[in-house]
Amino acid sequence: MPGRTAFPVVGGLVDRVLGTVKHVAGSVLGDDDLKREGQLHHDRVEATKNAAAAEKEAAHEQTDAGLTTREREIEVERQRIAAETSVDAREAEIERSRAIEEQRIATETARREASVEKVRAAREAAGTRQARAAAQQRFDTERHAGTLEAEASRSERAADVLDTAAEELS
Repeated sequence: MPGRTAFPVVGGLVDRVLGTVKHVAGSVLGDDDLKREGQLHHDRVEATKNAAAAEKEAAHEQTDAGLTTREREIEVERQRIAAETSVDAREAEIERSRAIEEQRIATETARREASVEKVRAAREAAGTRQARAAAQQRFDTERHAGTLEAEASRSERAADVLDTAAEELS
């Protein structure tokens, strides 16, 4: 673009000089057309200068717009990454919570199973004690019954002896 900026400056200088010459000549000669032509050269230089300035401003605004667009794209990408990071962190937290809950459930299950086993063992021990107590009671009852039978048998023999003696005496 250096060629484009050099040409308008040189052309603008030539037009300005030419416009000034025509304007002065028109004033001196009293030629209003020549004077207007000189003014038109000046106006063309101003219009070219304004167009170049507007083009430069447009290029500057286009660059600013491109930068603004890029900044917005970067912000959107930053927000997307932040959202992904947040989702990843939340998923990790959910996984940790799940693992903790599974561990708590496993511990509670083991505790309950141990409690059930303890109750079962206690009932089994109580059943065994009751069976032994019942066997002991049966043994004691049978021994006592044997003792009573032996005593009854002795009493019958004694009664028989007494009956026999009473018969002999009578």
